[in-house]
Parts: sequence; C-alpha cells; structure tokens
Amino acid sequence: MRHRLPIAPINTPAIRILLRLQAAAALLFLSACAAPVTTTGNSSQPETDSLRAECPTEVRYAAVAAPQATLTELKTLTEARLAALHLKAVWTVPEGETFIDNQADRLRLQRLLSVVLPALERYPATLFERMRLQHIALVKNLTVAGQRRKAMPAPETDSLVYADNDENICLAGMELRTHHEFYHFIEHRTFGDFYYRDPAWLSLNPATISYGQGGATAYGTGFVNLGHPAAAMVSRYAYYGPEEDKAEMFGWMMTPGYAQRVLQWVGDDTSLAAKHQFMIRFFQEQSSGAMGSDYFMRQAQAVAQ
Repeated sequence: MRHRLPIAPINTPAIRILLRLQAAAALLFLSACAAPVTTTGNSSQPETDSLRAECPTEVRYAAVAAPQATLTELKTLTEARLAALHLKAVWTVPEGETFIDNQADRLRLQRLLSVVLPALERYPATLFERMRLQHIALVKNLTVAGQRRKAMPAPETDSLVYADNDENICLAGMELRTHHEFYHFIEHRTFGDFYYRDPAWLSLNPATISYGQGGATAYGTGFVNLGHPAAAMVSRYAYYGPEEDKAEMFGWMMTPGYAQRVLQWVGDDTSLAAKHQFMIRFFQEQSSGAMGSDYFMRQAQAVAQ
C-alpha cells in the first residue's frame, strides 16, 4: 500500500501572502510568446526557441503575482501551491543558478512560474505520488553537459527541474516542455530507463519511420520543431528517438493550443491516432482512471489560464 506524501504546514501569514498576491495578479496576463530579453552575467546569448514556428498565440498565462512581489513572496506562493499537490519547491541545483532578489530575476521567476505552476496543477496529485515525484526545482540558466536546457528530469533526487534561460520563448512551448520532461521521468520510473525501446510503441510506427540518435543531438543545431511532419509523428523532434516520440506525444496532448492540433491530426492519421490512444490508456492506468479520454479532451479545449 502506498503512503500519501506529507503536506508541509502552511502558516497563516503564508496564506495571507498567497491570497493577496493572487488577487493582485488577477488582472495581469503574460503573452504566450514572450518579448525578446537580454542576457546578463553568466548567461549565454539568448537562444532561438525551437518551437517559435508552432507557438499558439491564442494561449495566455496569468501572472502569479503583482510585479512588485518580492522574491520571498514569490517563493512563499510557489511553496503553497506545490504543497497542495504534495510537492516541495527546491531553489538550488548544481546544474543551474539560483534566483536572486533583484528586479530582473523576479520577472524571470514570475515568467517561469506562470507556466510551470498551472501545468503541474493539471495533474491529479495521486500521479505524482505514484511516480514518487517529490521535488520541483526552479532555477535559471540550466546547463546539462555543456548544453543550455529549459528542463530536465532528475529521478535520482525524485525531482523535476525547470529553468528560465532569459530567452525569447513561446510560453505555451515551455508548458509543452514541462509535460515532456515529466514524461521522461515517468518513463524512467516505469521501465527503469530513459531510453527504453517499448515494443508496443514501436509496433505502432509505419515501416518507413527511422529514429535518430537522441534528443541531445538536436541542441546547438538551430533546430526548428514543427508539428506532424509525417504520418505517425506528432513533431519533428519525435524523430530523435522513441523516448522523444513518446514524450512529445504526451507533451502535445497536455498543452493548450497544441492539444487541439493533435485532435485534428488523429482524425486523418491512423498511426498517430493509435499513439494517441496508447497514451490515454497508459495514463488512465497510471492515474487510477483520473486521466482518461475526457481528461485529455479537457486539455484540448483549454485555451486560457
């Protein structure tokens, strides 16, 4: 029998801060495609977002707090919202830099939180418990093996890591990555391997499909991700490996703006429809029925946060 993860106590001042910041943020919205920004300090030059060509401009993300919110207030708000999901915020990881209390970093953290928090709140908390996910790390300028990354799974610490890299980024694309990396975490928990070659999944591909050498080979190449480039493939990035194919399929199904497109494509593509149904069955089982067909239909119908 699985035990419920403990919920960290939230004191009365924290609740007051949360309510005050959320009320102040109600009238503020961040556009789905962020304006260009300039990097500072140790940051690399702004990267070109690989999902820029696929950014659903109709999707908007509400700011989590008023612009003048302090770093402490933003952290308190975040910790309260994650605690409701039985998750704990982490603010430091070796691969990333810690947000500091200046205006630039507060705005960067706000941008990251505006996407990651509602993305995680789409899930039933029981799925996090089943997958033994305990920590959400939120940092800036994440670098893995010399490559700048926006997110990464870290099952060895029961964590997912999400980063603001000071880029001109499509925010809906960042949500897609939020779900994509969680899927990698789930794959590792389920099969003990990030690169498990699932025979059931591979059997859904037409004979013409050939995978590449892994997602890491796309970095630093000016790669541009496009949707549904061929039968059975939800995106160009899905070609980089079966693990990326599965993570992309799930990420597109979970993200407003992208999920609507998937529903259109599966109507004419029987192979992609089979992968779509594969994901629904898998998550229905993993979530004890909470994430079935109706659940994924709701993601496809959502266009605003």
